[in-house]
Amino acid sequence: MGAPSFERLRVLDLSRYLPGGYATQVLADLGADVVKVEDTGLGDFCRHEHPQLGGMSYYHEALARNKRSVALNLKDARALEAYLKLVETADVVVESFRPGVTRKLGIDYDTLREGNPRLVYCSLSGYGQDDPRSLRALHDLNMQAQSGYLSLNGGVKAPLHLCDLASSMVAAQSILAALYDREVSGEGRRIDISMFDSFVWWNSLLDARWCFQGGTLDERSVIYPADCCFYNIFETADGSRLSLGLIEDKFWRAFCEDVGAPELAEKPEGAYGRVCELVASKTLAEWEAWIAERDLPIAPVIDKGAAIGQMLECEPDMMAYCDFPRAGRVLQTNLPHRIAGMRPSISDFEEAPALGEHTQAVLRELGWSEAEIMELVESGGALVAGKGAS
Repeated sequence: MGAPSFERLRVLDLSRYLPGGYATQVLADLGADVVKVEDTGLGDFCRHEHPQLGGMSYYHEALARNKRSVALNLKDARALEAYLKLVETADVVVESFRPGVTRKLGIDYDTLREGNPRLVYCSLSGYGQDDPRSLRALHDLNMQAQSGYLSLNGGVKAPLHLCDLASSMVAAQSILAALYDREVSGEGRRIDISMFDSFVWWNSLLDARWCFQGGTLDERSVIYPADCCFYNIFETADGSRLSLGLIEDKFWRAFCEDVGAPELAEKPEGAYGRVCELVASKTLAEWEAWIAERDLPIAPVIDKGAAIGQMLECEPDMMAYCDFPRAGRVLQTNLPHRIAGMRPSISDFEEAPALGEHTQAVLRELGWSEAEIMELVESGGALVAGKGAS
């Protein structure tokens, strides 16, 4: 699985929850040796989210496949020594502590680069390492609120963590860019990822529109407002829903003509209400038959079960079930990166690790004897988990 070039990469992931884990998931799936370095208590908080199967959290199974777990108490001198030795073998470190914590622990970029000048060190925080707002307790929704985005969508809380996902994308891109630069310069880089800035980047079209409209933007002045007649979701006669994406004028006019309402082609006042009535005049099945005879960007809104069933049938290389030792039969989603010769196979995926499952193996790789490992474990500096641990 993965490409030989990625199999030579070692990534140490000290992050918790989605932003860092999602970014390093890309590298793990491409074949890099991603080692989750977790504390000996709870480990990554996402391990404990519900629902769970076989003691394994859905969150952890989605973000930690193909990775290894080493559990170390970095406040313990011997455990810290082991971690610093591990860093010497690493290409990338990813962390999401609040600014200043890594320096207190003795694992900040300036310290680590002394032993490994080729290290790419990626820090994720709310607003960046030098912004005092990053010292506050904030989550994804708070930053969406501060970006102005929630004022444009009716204040609806999205089922996906948009700031987290934006920062994951930016982190993965930055890591790959820094690794490429390292091949040229021979030097590593420090990467400072701001979750807020990452989401601001995703908002660039909205912010440009705000500027072009003279500094105004609200729900009524966004490109597709809530009562948009041609790009919206409408209810059918049987309570189902239909999505209309008739952005291009040719599609909108063809729709108006074919539904017997050519007077709507110029999008007059009240067009939204009229389209609501038109869509509500047929059942979803009737609309599906109508759509099948036309080349129009219209599609039913289907639920997750139907969508996943469709994916499993049409794109088994993108979504499939894996039989894992602890959780059992688990749905897994592949990378969308279709790079010839590099895309992983879902059938090769390994289950997310138990906390400390690979502590012994990794410490052995560093030259530690069994006696030294057990001494560290008994002192509380490390955790060694069996296959049954979560």
